Amino acid sequence: MAKSVAIVGAGVSGLTCGVFFAEHGFQTAIFAEQIGQQTTSGAAAALWFPYDAGPADKMIPWALASYKVLVDLIKDSRTGVSMIELRQYSRAGEISIP
Repeated sequence: MAKSVAIVGAGVSGLTCGVFFAEHGFQTAIFAEQIGQQTTSGAAAALWFPYDAGPADKMIPWALASYKVLVDLIKDSRTGVSMIELRQYSRAGEISIP
């Protein structure tokens, strides 16, 4: 019996998760109120870095793995994924990613 997963949301993050799970043998179902250009991702940015998450030694490797997946998506123009520079400021200071 195949493993199954349900994903809520059909924006960049939801669809990326859906593709990942499907490629790894999961029966994947995506549930969304809106699809395509009607999603927030269709008209706005998706922030891949977890906001105010920690501890850093556990969060940074996970964030870097996500970053690598997104960089691969950028290489394929069919995905519609692009990247722009973002600077995040906080009272805690800037996070240094190795």
